[in-house]
Amino acid sequence: MPIYKFTPARPGGPLVLGLDTGGTNTDAVLFDPQAQNVVASAKDFTTHHDLSVGIRGAIRKMLDLIGPETAARIKSVNLSTTLATNSIAEGVSHRVGLVMVGFDERQDIVQDLIQDLPSCTPLLVRGGHDYYGREVAPLDEEALAEGIRAMYHDTRAWAVSSFFSVKNPSHEIRVAELIRLHAPGEDRPITLGQNLTGELGAVRRAATAALNAGLVLIIRRLLDAVKASLRELGLNVPLMVVKGDSGLVSELWARERPIETVVSGPAAGLAGAALLARGFLDPGVRDLWVLDVGGTTADLAYLENGRPRTNVNGAVVGRWITMVEAVETTTRGLGGDSMVDIDDDKEITLGPRRVLPLCRLAEAHPEAVDLLSPGTGRVSTETLCRFFTPNLQPDSGMNHYEEEISELLRDRPLLSFAEYQHQCLYRGHLFPGLRFLSHPAILVSAFTPTDALSVLGLFKEGVPEASLKAAYLLGMILNRTPEEFARLVMERFGETMASMLAQRALALDGIETRPKDFGRKGLVGRAVTRRASPAINLRLSLSAPVVLLGAPAGVLAPWAAKFMAAEFLAPPRYEVASATGAAASSVSLSRRVDIVCLPDLRTYRAFLPDRLLDSTDLSSLVADAQGIMSRHMSEMARLAGAGANCPVRMSRSDRKVLTDAGVYLPMGTVLNFTAGGDRGDIMA
Repeated sequence: MPIYKFTPARPGGPLVLGLDTGGTNTDAVLFDPQAQNVVASAKDFTTHHDLSVGIRGAIRKMLDLIGPETAARIKSVNLSTTLATNSIAEGVSHRVGLVMVGFDERQDIVQDLIQDLPSCTPLLVRGGHDYYGREVAPLDEEALAEGIRAMYHDTRAWAVSSFFSVKNPSHEIRVAELIRLHAPGEDRPITLGQNLTGELGAVRRAATAALNAGLVLIIRRLLDAVKASLRELGLNVPLMVVKGDSGLVSELWARERPIETVVSGPAAGLAGAALLARGFLDPGVRDLWVLDVGGTTADLAYLENGRPRTNVNGAVVGRWITMVEAVETTTRGLGGDSMVDIDDDKEITLGPRRVLPLCRLAEAHPEAVDLLSPGTGRVSTETLCRFFTPNLQPDSGMNHYEEEISELLRDRPLLSFAEYQHQCLYRGHLFPGLRFLSHPAILVSAFTPTDALSVLGLFKEGVPEASLKAAYLLGMILNRTPEEFARLVMERFGETMASMLAQRALALDGIETRPKDFGRKGLVGRAVTRRASPAINLRLSLSAPVVLLGAPAGVLAPWAAKFMAAEFLAPPRYEVASATGAAASSVSLSRRVDIVCLPDLRTYRAFLPDRLLDSTDLSSLVADAQGIMSRHMSEMARLAGAGANCPVRMSRSDRKVLTDAGVYLPMGTVLNFTAGGDRGDIMA
């Protein structure tokens, strides 16, 4: 694992330690905020069975570089992470009980939500409010209590979403009280939808609450590991966490709202890319693509005139559109550790599932190399060289198949798919494949792009023999040599990166496309793959350069350039861009307040986080709301880790209608409050 050292620290001023914990690597960067430069950095592997091992390893390597005198100047530790993004992209979550108040289960959109959340058990009860915050129906507390008790055993976390709770949160608050009464336990956190967003959209708010609940224990485990590592290394300084909009919050805030850390890594990477590329790009370059490829996901963002585009409608991760404001990114389950598969048409597919590369598996389990030998009868091409290993201690919330695998792993720490398939047949039930696996306690190992790079001699770590043997077995399916198969995997990787860029660039230009356009027979798909055509030659090119970030960036540029005409750049220190951006971040919070005109057309109502305010005078109501929200945002900023004098700003957007008499009638207004630093031009 490489270690880097760059610039001696200037004498005097405070320094910031930036950390980035991804699915594969953990990076540490020492940053001088006054000089805006990296002093030192180091990397270590993310150790999922015990996150503190990799975190402590990266920090210790960096501390060894700088010495105790420089280390004493560290005043803050800023953490970015892709663990939340990765968990959503992979569908890995703790089991969640989702209480939905006032929803109509007969609606297709509600049924689609329930089906799309495989780790959630829904509980629909009567209740909810209307647009003006009036109760539509009383909360059915009897049915709620019965459902909570029935779900208690298989639930590790709870999410609550009530219809129009952003207008009146009373039913969500009461549900939380009943959960604490009938399903007690500090290790069973509760997420209320109205605490995450002030935006309308009941179904999306329910999904966001459910995703947050499933992440709470995962992110708490990470934060516990970071704090333990800092204590052990003698760093008694505040721990801050990067949100998806690149603003900072305290670790206490992030524990309750981990969904806000979705695309934390890409947001930090965007800021880091701009910092690291300043002396690497022509000063006139203001538009920039940033493609951050990690072990689990590839995250694509765009800087327009030096400013990051922000998706006010919510961060997008895979198929999910959350209700958390974030830097506008496209995230795909594509990385160095993505699982390689071969479909029925003999086409290679990648991800979205992250697995342990076989060359890494063989470091801990050398016996895997023998199991990959042709003719052993233990692993065949049909099982695609896959294994199970323990990842965490199992807990409640596993389904039947996951419990069965966990039981088998108690006796042996390495279980091949072939052996598990045999166990299924022996016990008289069907082998279910991979789709049932979504529990973080079980880690799958299989062939990955990292293994392909190992076969090609471009990845020098791990046990290359395991990758080579697996490539031989998988190559047999396509009648390819191991090296040819490895090149096909990397070509597919480059093709997918080019497709991501094409899709996002076309959308940016307002060009409508359909999913089939990106298939290999579609217009864009043909342009990406450059398949020969007798009548027309299609090629794609980008007008702005592409900065590649992440550990594998240095070897990915040629594979991407094969399918997309663009300037692909890997700036100095590209491996630690997210940790650099984390170190350079500052506290930033926002909250929206709606003020609407009630049906009597005389009274205005303000929907504040903890109350409703009514008045017939819109100006006085705005002034009252501003006073309350200024105090509220100051307190939230304090809880988020900002100083006591954190500035609070308000913007206002009025809503008016033109009457038949030609007079504009005020129908309300939207107040947007922000506290903390400006998330503006990051290429300044």
